[in-house]
Amino acid sequence: MKDEIAILAEDREHGASELARRSLALLANRAQTSPATSCGGLITELNLIANRLRQTRPSMAPVQNLVGRWQSLLVCLPQEEVASLRPKIVALAQQLQDQSQQAVTAIARQTAALVGRSATVMTHSLSSTVVASFKILKEQGVNAVVTESRPLQEGYRLARQLSAWGIATTLITDAQMGLFVGKAKAIVVGADTLLNDGSVINKAGTLLLALAARRQNIPFYVASETFKRVSASPAQAHLEEKGPEELALEPQPGITLRNIYFDITPPDLISAYITEQGVYRQASELPFFTI
Repeated sequence: MKDEIAILAEDREHGASELARRSLALLANRAQTSPATSCGGLITELNLIANRLRQTRPSMAPVQNLVGRWQSLLVCLPQEEVASLRPKIVALAQQLQDQSQQAVTAIARQTAALVGRSATVMTHSLSSTVVASFKILKEQGVNAVVTESRPLQEGYRLARQLSAWGIATTLITDAQMGLFVGKAKAIVVGADTLLNDGSVINKAGTLLLALAARRQNIPFYVASETFKRVSASPAQAHLEEKGPEELALEPQPGITLRNIYFDITPPDLISAYITEQGVYRQASELPFFTI
């Protein structure tokens, strides 16, 4: 179990929602394989694992919120025989995974409707919600501009996927954002967390893209499930920092290498939030997620 949690903690290939669904799948699997012989013992073990999962990715609200929702539902289950409790626990996890995936699908449809046909869409990082949107947009004749998204260049993986779908795709370095943003009809990014004031935590570079979009009057859309909303303020936000070795730069005396993975984009730079519940032009209209 420690190995599985470590893999989720170090995962750089999947977005926040996907990691939340993987966390729920891990908990469901443990519910089936745990050696616990009592309901209380099983629930205690699963809660400990769930708490560890929530601690692994503090910048990703879906892991906190969906796993937390699963924990709150867990304690409401009737505790009779451990054998009958296991499938109920698994069913809860599957239900939340399904709801998450359904939200992504709903957002993708709304994004496609908002962007329209034959548009050039620019994005940053690799969001499963944005990928789902492009899967629909490919039928609308769109083009894509994708940033490489250093340090691990997940944008390159996205560009390959879009190209395989027949979408004409331009891949650029992050430093070229300002040069290309004016070529887009819209910017669409995902979100790892929506803060209480509507600020968005996402891959570092998102703030720079939003600033460039505002300068050139290009709409900047955030495609995000409502369960990414938290009550924390920007001042309370935790931005994960990873090892400097990912930058592939040789350390030098007197130089400190930093690799902060996320930044915060304020709501005044966001044209609209595209959620499964609708499109919101004002951060104050966004619904909160309650565990």
